[in-house]
Parts: sequence; C-alpha cells; structure tokens
Amino acid sequence: MSWISAARGARKMRLVGAVALVSAVLTPVATSAPSASADTAPPSIASTSYPKFVESSSMRWRGTHWSATPSFRWTPTTTAGVAKYQVQTWHGKRRGSMVGMDSLGSGYQSTVANYPASRTSVAGHIYSGDQVCRRVRAVNSAGTVGRWSGWKCSYAPLGTEEFEPGYGFDNGVFDYYARNNGASNNPMRSASYLAKGVRVKVRTGPKYGKARILVGSTLLGTVSGYASKSGYKVVTLQKSANLTGAIKVRAISDDSRPFRFVGLWALRATAPLGSSRVVTWRSPSELWPVTDPVESSDTTRPKMTGFSLSPTFPTTRNSNGFYSVKASWRGSDNVKVTGYEVATKHGGSTSYYDGGSGATTSTSMPVIVDWAGSATCHRVRAFDAAGNFSPWTSWKCSHAPLIPISDWTASAGPAVAGKAWTSVRMLDDYYHRPARTRDRYSAKKLRIQYRVGPRWGRAKVYVSGTYFGTINAYSSTVGTKWVTLTATREAHERIRFVPVTTKDVLIGKVFVIPDPAKNLPPAPTRG
Repeated sequence: MSWISAARGARKMRLVGAVALVSAVLTPVATSAPSASADTAPPSIASTSYPKFVESSSMRWRGTHWSATPSFRWTPTTTAGVAKYQVQTWHGKRRGSMVGMDSLGSGYQSTVANYPASRTSVAGHIYSGDQVCRRVRAVNSAGTVGRWSGWKCSYAPLGTEEFEPGYGFDNGVFDYYARNNGASNNPMRSASYLAKGVRVKVRTGPKYGKARILVGSTLLGTVSGYASKSGYKVVTLQKSANLTGAIKVRAISDDSRPFRFVGLWALRATAPLGSSRVVTWRSPSELWPVTDPVESSDTTRPKMTGFSLSPTFPTTRNSNGFYSVKASWRGSDNVKVTGYEVATKHGGSTSYYDGGSGATTSTSMPVIVDWAGSATCHRVRAFDAAGNFSPWTSWKCSHAPLIPISDWTASAGPAVAGKAWTSVRMLDDYYHRPARTRDRYSAKKLRIQYRVGPRWGRAKVYVSGTYFGTINAYSSTVGTKWVTLTATREAHERIRFVPVTTKDVLIGKVFVIPDPAKNLPPAPTRG
C-alpha cells in the first residue's frame, strides 16, 4: 500500500467519526477513598472566581465571530501533592446546552481539559450571547481525584450577530435604539433563545423613554430609561424557569424618546447542567492528489507558469444569475504535470476563512460568485506522478458587489444615466440615519462607485466606528468614478455613509474586501 493510499484510509476513518453526539450527565465526582500510597491526597478547591457578566467593551471580533476570554481562576487549599488540575466546561448556547468546549480554543473538542499543577487559571473563549460555566478539581500523582468545585458561570452580551435589530437601529456592535414611530412598535429581536430572562444595561437621561422586554410571547417587564440626568443603569428581568423564543425589546414611548441599551445578556436556568450533549468536532483532512505517486527517482518539483482569476470586480450577472468569473492556470515539469490542487477561501460577511481544496487534471474552471458583498479566492499548485508539488501561487480573489438600494437601508436615489443609485442624503428606514447596509461585513478595503458633478457633495465612509475615508463627489464635469478606501485595520459591522455637506452623494456598486492576511476557520455552530 502506498503512503497516499494509507492516508486516504485514515482520512475515511476520521470523517466517519467527525461529529459524535453522546448524552452525558454531569454529576459531581466524589473523592476516591484514600489509597495505601504514600502520596498526599489531593486537596480540595478552596475558592473559584469567574466574571459573571462580560462587558461589551471586552468583546473582540475574531474574524468570524465575537468573543471574549474572561479568566476562570481557582485557589486550592494547598498545593502539596497536586499533580494536575482538571477543568470541565459547560456551554450554554442559544437554544440548548452542551459540554465539550476546549477550555483554551474556539472549537468544541474536549469534555475535561488537564492542566499542570502550576496552573491556577484558564481564559477560554465565550461567544456573544452565550453562557459558559466551568468547575475544577485536583488530581494527585497516584491518580486520585478530588471533589469538583461548584460551577461558576459567565455571560457574554448579545452582539449584532445574535441580536438582529428588526426595525430598530444598532448604533454599534452592542449599542441599540428601539423606537415607536407611531405606526408600529418597531421591536428589536434576537434569534430564538433558551432563556429565563435578561440583564440589560440601559442608557438613561431626559431624552430616553420606555420599552417592554419579552422572551417569545412572555412579558418579562417594562424598563424606563428616563432620568433627569444622563447615565446608565442595569436592570435584571427574569422568570423562575427557562423560556423559549426570540428576545424582544419593544419601544412604547413616542419617537422623540427612544429606548437605548448598550448591552443585553440572555440569562438561563442552570438546571440543564445535569443533562447536556457532548460534542466532539474534528476538521476534515486535506484532500490528496487524484493519483497515487509512482516509485521514481524524480525529485524535481513542478512549476506554476500562469494563474489568472478574472474579472476581479464583476458588475453584471449572467443568465443563470451568477457573476461570470473564470480561473485558469498552467504548470510545467521536467517529466509531466499530472494534476493540480486548487484551494479556496471565502470572505465578505466574515474575514477570509478556509473553504477546503480539491484535485483536478483540468487547467481552468468556472468560479461562482453570487452573494452580494461576498468574495471567493483561489490558489493553485501543480504535482507530478512522483508526488512532487510546486509552490502555491498567490491568492487571487473575485468579489460580488453590493447593489444600490436593495442592499442598503436608504430609499432610492434619483435614476442617473439609466441606473439606480443609493442616495446618502435620503432618509432611511431607521429614523433619519445615514445610508448603511442591511447586512454586516468584514472589510479592510472598500471599492466604491459614485457620481461626480457640480450638484454633488461629500460623505464620510465607516464600517461601524472605523473610518475608511471621505468621498468628494463635487466636480466641474459630470460622470462616474471609482475609489478604493483602505482602513488601518479590518473592521466588521454595517457599512455607513455619513454626509458632511448639504449636497447629496450618489453611491453605485460597492465591493467589500476583507483583510487578505486573515485565513480563519468557519465560525462555531451557534444553534
């Protein structure tokens, strides 16, 4: 059997067990009876600490998701005789509970993680809108385990990836307005959650009003942000048992007094700690070449002689509704190139993440670029019959544009030159806010089409609070221009145009370009 055939067999075995769901009951483990060993019995855990609520300011965008890394700490009664500590993690997601989150990673890998006796803290990821609980026990060199400490839980606030604003307005990643415009209550709502209530940090002052907060159809209560002086207050509303449904914030004051909150945490009863799913996740292995290498003295690596992916910025969909993009490549070898490996990564709504790879004997392929604001990237390397690989080519990407009007909250601008444009000065659907995208994107660069002429003005461009640049559409001549704006760092949120003149600015197609230096795994499963 060749090495590659063996690798293929191992890959099949890994894929069969890629995801295992096993019911587990997490009851505390009692201390074993002291052994006859001279080894000192393991100490108990004197105390543990874990921040109960992660503040919005501690959350960071990781390229595919929001998370924070609060420290879970413990103090043993004594360190004498301790060989290691074991930390168990319980993960409360949107609609259920699970164990198996690796205590230092971002995947769901191990039920219990082991740490050396010198370690008395871990700082694993907790995702926005989720709850993470941890407990710890000591193990001595004879293998005798101590009692588990009690569970300590930490909650992260719902971010824009979990809390869709509906008809409200998100002023930032964790900062929202809810308004009553007279026609409807404009509720802001999350995806479906398992929660007994919420903790909400409310902005207070003379210009703020009231809102009702619900989980599904169950009213938790009414919260008022009105106060004679500006400030903040924290309110907790909850029932005795978990509820299932969307978390809703429904403004009940008139338009002049919005309800504003800068953090909302979903609270859940800890009863599910006793019966949670155990999830083990492994990524699939690399795809091997299409043919097994032959026994050969050939050690010369092939070369890539050409690679193109075009167009980079398509603007017209084909008859099938896709943007027509084609990838082509060529390689050479001292004997013969027998195939090519083509790798893929995607971006737009996130930073670039790995899309896998495949082997082919072709020298071209069509590329599907479809969703507005998305990006698809490829790179290629050649291999020969002896199993020698060329170096990878550089990544080349093609992007699907954001479409005027349909991908923005603003109303339609005037038709110019037979085309639709997004008006920066138009009032949008979210109470007189500047034009912004309906969806959220990760961007390091933005390539923007706009009209120029004596009747147009200037607008600043942001992704959330990150400034990308200013468009100056004023010109003595009339026409269309393109500009590429680059930020100092990749930002993730809605793209916004903020006018700085009384004259309008008309925006055409916009291409979103994530940071090419980031190549990330897909976001964790949030269901």
